[in-house]
Amino acid sequence: MRLLLGKEREIGIISIIAIIVSSNGLLFYVQNITADDLKKSVFEQQKQLQIQSTKDIALHIGSDISLVMSMLYGLANSYFVQRGELGGDKTTMLLDNAFNAHNLTIDRLFVLDKDNIMVNTVSAPSSEFFLGEDFSFRDWVKETKSTLVPVFSHGDFERQQIFREFISYPIKNHDSGQYMGMLVTSIPTVPFFAHYGNVRDINSKFLVVYDDKGIMLANGASETLVGQNFFDRYAQKFIKNNKLLNSLTRNLLAGKSDVAVYDYGNGEKLTTQYPAYVNNRPLFFIQVVTPTSEIYSKINNALAAQRTEIVFLSVSASVIAIAVLVILLSKWNIILRREVKRRTKELEDSYDEMRRYLQEVLKEVKRK
Repeated sequence: MRLLLGKEREIGIISIIAIIVSSNGLLFYVQNITADDLKKSVFEQQKQLQIQSTKDIALHIGSDISLVMSMLYGLANSYFVQRGELGGDKTTMLLDNAFNAHNLTIDRLFVLDKDNIMVNTVSAPSSEFFLGEDFSFRDWVKETKSTLVPVFSHGDFERQQIFREFISYPIKNHDSGQYMGMLVTSIPTVPFFAHYGNVRDINSKFLVVYDDKGIMLANGASETLVGQNFFDRYAQKFIKNNKLLNSLTRNLLAGKSDVAVYDYGNGEKLTTQYPAYVNNRPLFFIQVVTPTSEIYSKINNALAAQRTEIVFLSVSASVIAIAVLVILLSKWNIILRREVKRRTKELEDSYDEMRRYLQEVLKEVKRK
């Protein structure tokens, strides 16, 4: 009986331990599965939202630049400009009105005559250009004069070290078709693209904007990348020649929207991209980049609360199991004491019986 009772107790203890271990293991397994499912769901939701927001940003940028192009078209075909009064007061008034209507996008607006000399200008304070300045050495001026079509400059650093995109628009006489000069406006790229998202902080969602040559006009990963060609040595060293990002950017410059996740050494990132069209031409190329740590941070509080709940359940289950074990051990001890008492009583009864037997034997011996 004692042997059987010992085995039962051993089996009971092992069972309780097994219940504690298995219940805790099951709780943490369920937690991990739930956390993984939650992360996948949040990531997929963020990806779809970012794809749409990237498209919206690209459309907005394209629309704003198209408005600037429409403004230049209107000025080039205005009455006083067509009369050749490029430096006149009436033209200055037209420039001033146009500049004030678009000064959130552009920071200067000026006119070059047919010899590439600035003859009229309006700008924000502290302009770097002055009347009479010769722009003949500028590549975008040469291209505009030779092609007689609007030209985007692919950006340039001026004396204040502000990177600007110049847009030039040829002025042609309606009647003769003769070239008369050009209208020019400039867009400070970093402040302009900052209207659409973060362009200065790599630790949160940021924008990267390229022109059609791969020149970076704004980049939230680092302002040192502004003005650099993405495929040149400096930028490639920065991204550690990441093949996935290179392929993604080539697709973007080819006019393809896309999405990818990659890591070039400073944290995993989700990137979505879309070209910005101006007059039905893809001229600017937008990437929205989000560190996945920022995406998952949105569910950290929920996961922390869930972990606290799991720990509470685990501790509760362990306490209950230990309480059950204590109760069982207590009952087993009571049963064991009863068994000991019973066996002791049996031994005492056996001893009394043996003593009586010996006494009878002794009496019998004495009679003989």
